[in-house]
Amino acid sequence: MKHKRKWAGGILLSIVLVVVVITAIDVVRISRYEVYPRRPASAIQLNESKVYYGLVNGQSIADWGQLDGALEYIAREYDCSDFRLVNLIRILYEFNDSIPATYSPKIENVLTNFRYWMDEPGGNSMCYWSENHQILFASAEYLIGQKYPDQIFPNDGLTGKQHKDKARRRILDWLKMRWDYGFTEFYSNVYYKEDIGALVNLIDYADDEEIVKKSQIILDLLLYDAASQSLGTLFVSVSGRAYEHHRKSGSMRGTAEYYWGDGEAIGPGMTYGLVATKNYQLPPVLKAIALDTNDVIIKQSNGLNLSELKAEGYYGTDTRSMMMQWGMEAFTNPEVVRNTLSYMRTNCMFSNDFIADFKTLDYRLLDWLHLELMIVKFINPQYNGVAIQRGNTYTYRTKDYSMYTVQNHQVGDYADQQHVFGMNIGDHFAIFHTHPAVEKEVEVSSPSYWVGYGHFPHSVQDENVNLSIYNLPPSKGMMEMDLLDYTHAYFPKAKFDTVVIDQNYAFGKKGETYCAIIGTSDFQYKNDAEDDLIQAGKQAFWITEASSKTQDESFEHFIRRIKGNEVAFDQEQLNLFYHSNGKKYGLRYNEDFKVSDQVINTNYSRYDSPYIQAPKKADTFTFKKDSLSLFLDFENLVREF
Repeated sequence: MKHKRKWAGGILLSIVLVVVVITAIDVVRISRYEVYPRRPASAIQLNESKVYYGLVNGQSIADWGQLDGALEYIAREYDCSDFRLVNLIRILYEFNDSIPATYSPKIENVLTNFRYWMDEPGGNSMCYWSENHQILFASAEYLIGQKYPDQIFPNDGLTGKQHKDKARRRILDWLKMRWDYGFTEFYSNVYYKEDIGALVNLIDYADDEEIVKKSQIILDLLLYDAASQSLGTLFVSVSGRAYEHHRKSGSMRGTAEYYWGDGEAIGPGMTYGLVATKNYQLPPVLKAIALDTNDVIIKQSNGLNLSELKAEGYYGTDTRSMMMQWGMEAFTNPEVVRNTLSYMRTNCMFSNDFIADFKTLDYRLLDWLHLELMIVKFINPQYNGVAIQRGNTYTYRTKDYSMYTVQNHQVGDYADQQHVFGMNIGDHFAIFHTHPAVEKEVEVSSPSYWVGYGHFPHSVQDENVNLSIYNLPPSKGMMEMDLLDYTHAYFPKAKFDTVVIDQNYAFGKKGETYCAIIGTSDFQYKNDAEDDLIQAGKQAFWITEASSKTQDESFEHFIRRIKGNEVAFDQEQLNLFYHSNGKKYGLRYNEDFKVSDQVINTNYSRYDSPYIQAPKKADTFTFKKDSLSLFLDFENLVREF
């Protein structure tokens, strides 16, 4: 017995020593990871868009050195180098003969040495994986490979033709995902611009009919989103990714003005290809949809849930699967964390500044024993909220306002850049409420004070009424940045014609558009701000109702009617009741939404609007408005209007 104990003790000691040695080696290895800079230490002049704009508009370029800044930026592989490639490619394809022979080799050298995808040798801190970056990198690799087919690209030793073939697969996979599921970064007035730049380049220059036609079709779907969600030329709606400005006033007015506004041409930038293109024409039905002034309800399903990845075939670590998973910005979530770490290890990505924190999980014992899943479930990092899951979106649009909600979306979860509720006040500006993730003075990209949420509300909508309940946890999560005990709304006093704040009621009037917000407790503007409406409390509701002169006659009548509506809230059961204009609305936190005692189904088909009805993964789409139509058949390359 004594010998057995001694033997067992020896085995245990050996195991402990092996664990210690392996861990010590990993600690040293991980400490040596070099993190590349995302951006230059000092600003670099980036003029490639202005150069292209000038060339298109007949200006002669006396100093081609204006491209030096963009070429330096790309050569150093700073983040968003793919943005810089959009108009540089257009210059190469349309004005190559104008480039001095002495300057062309400089451009060629930069473009053939570039790292176009995560699986290539080398390292940098470029973001390759979000939805817009995926198509930007693939579009650029394809077109530059096509431009220099016989050149050897020194970084990986492949020819231009081989790069073109490699990128073609990613392009077709990306386009297929958008056809089947819509945009993960749905209605993003910041990132749709990047998609446009990549797609219009493929439409204009790709020598592959399948890529050209499918890119035209997906650009149609993108512009349908913009048209159906715009009020006039204000394209602000719920979104998979939005920043402060994009929630308040949007950033695609130029595109909207060009296509369904006053027709003014877009200025220099990534979307200028829409003006210069000879191969893309906006289907007239999309303009008619944008200009429709009827009262319409637009329902749509966008993207996938993490729980759907396996059934849809996007659950592995192959390029196609990782494009879907990381396109959702899903990294640490239990469903994908092992895939994330496997892909990072395979492609030596722990030096990328965006994801360098993952090196803390790059221990071989965690990998061998499959402990990553247990760890992320235990710590539940706020990073889980980065994942953009399926958005069942509901928009009610009239000639005076639009209101929009992602129905029943990830109730109570951590959030990041998502935008799940708002209202457009005419085509002037938007209002919305949120739970700030940190205080205003804290410098962090997202989630922050006006970007995203600390915790999602339970938010639902029926026509012109939205009900939202916030239920903030009693204590901060293990890795949560902060847990503020209030919610707030962007309600800019200076932008309205009239604002009335009366205890827990806030009313605004702009032109003939009216809005009302009702809260659990009294509202007050924060400190000296006149756009930041605060409501204290961790358990709080926000009711928002939209109206107009057409619906309610005078603003005073609207205020009296809203104040006369019945409101009840059980703060313990988190049960909210509201009665307005003959409808009874009921919402219990994380349970059913009812209107006049009927449970509302918020799991939508792909398209459900007066303009198109289509199930998920339909074979064809037909958009209609009056006598105009657009027929799309993705697999058979049919686009008719």
